[in-house]
Amino acid sequence: MTSHDREARQAIVREWDHWIKTQPLDGEACARDARRFFLEIKARREPTLLDFRSGAEDEWEIVHQWLMAERRISC
Repeated sequence: MTSHDREARQAIVREWDHWIKTQPLDGEACARDARRFFLEIKARREPTLLDFRSGAEDEWEIVHQWLMAERRISC
């Protein structure tokens, strides 16, 4: 992972932490919540948040993996 990708990961996690506080949840956050988060930031067209090397992988899959690795979602 490049330093740019590490910074992108940190930015995604920070944005998630801010975003999740505004969401009504019934229990722990899961992939459905993460997908909604991803679609919202994509719709806002925030280039800095989704500006990372995805290669052959889908951006959603990368964001999902990052949130799982950081234990922000449970599934």
